[in-house]
Amino acid sequence: MAYIVYGRFMPFLIMKKLLITLLGILTVSSSILAAEGWITDYTQGVEEAKKSNKNMMVLFTGSDWCIWCKRLHSEILVKDEFTNFAKDNLILVELDFPAKNKPSQEVQDQRKALAQKYEIRGYPTLVLLTPEEKEFGRMGYMKEGAEAFVQHYKELAQKASSAKPQSGNGCEITLNYKDAPEMEGWMKAMKAICHEWYPQIISILGMEKASYQNVTITIDAGMNGVAGTGGNQIFLSKDYFSKHGTDAGAIIHELVHVVQAYPKYIPWITEAIADYVRLYHFEPNAPRPQVNPEHAKLQDGYKTGAIFMAWLVENKDKDIVIKLNKALHEGTYQDEIFKEITGKTADELFEEFLTSVQKN
Repeated sequence: MAYIVYGRFMPFLIMKKLLITLLGILTVSSSILAAEGWITDYTQGVEEAKKSNKNMMVLFTGSDWCIWCKRLHSEILVKDEFTNFAKDNLILVELDFPAKNKPSQEVQDQRKALAQKYEIRGYPTLVLLTPEEKEFGRMGYMKEGAEAFVQHYKELAQKASSAKPQSGNGCEITLNYKDAPEMEGWMKAMKAICHEWYPQIISILGMEKASYQNVTITIDAGMNGVAGTGGNQIFLSKDYFSKHGTDAGAIIHELVHVVQAYPKYIPWITEAIADYVRLYHFEPNAPRPQVNPEHAKLQDGYKTGAIFMAWLVENKDKDIVIKLNKALHEGTYQDEIFKEITGKTADELFEEFLTSVQKN
């Protein structure tokens, strides 16, 4: 907590009153929010939400620099209308991004990864989640006050409760961070992201279920590169992720490989589909990499392949990724499938794709 020191001759009572007023209006202190029942650990919040079957309200805030965050706190979050309601109905999680008195680098990386996951573009943002971590709405500061704020939340929650539940396609995730015990919190944040996205990847690829219901994620201190997958085992480079903790997309890419479980590894198309899921579903608002039509080749795969896949979906067959994945997963894939689906070979389609890139 920060202390404000005034001139020694200021009467004590006046000084005390001003101090309380200023703290109440100008600061959003984690300790004050904690006193109101807010948790600062996302994973703990998820566990409590599941245990209590309550919805989560996750606050992304800048407590010491964001004026609207301060007003949200002083005008809504500490008011009886909100606190009385939240006590019985919500699990409250605060993820603070202060300019000063920052938490440990590990905690900062966890929060940045979650901000990326939920595509936070401004502060304050309150993300509303079901106990299964399904987002059903977002909120922010409301000048109408706490009562209107609670009413708006109730409306969003009512819509969520009437939505049809999704079929269960989750998986058990085991973490191995013995090479990097200091990354435990970050690993747990990645686990939460993978739990949410595993069934979504299955759905995106048009599958009824995945081959694996258990996934192990290991931090490897001796690993070069970024990450790798074998079967249901995902390996992450300690060196890379200790420096790039916000790159959750790289982990989603590997999680796609677990779902793919192709009996034969065909590098370009396997990696193209994995990056397609990453770039066009997990990171839909991230800047797109540029394709150089003079140097790009079909066999490049990865991001070039992902952009090619997106072009095929938009211009040739909206279900082409699902059809390709089915053939690859069943072990029946042949290059001729492109002509069967579109009337053109893969090479002909890629040339047409490059021509469209040149025009744009």
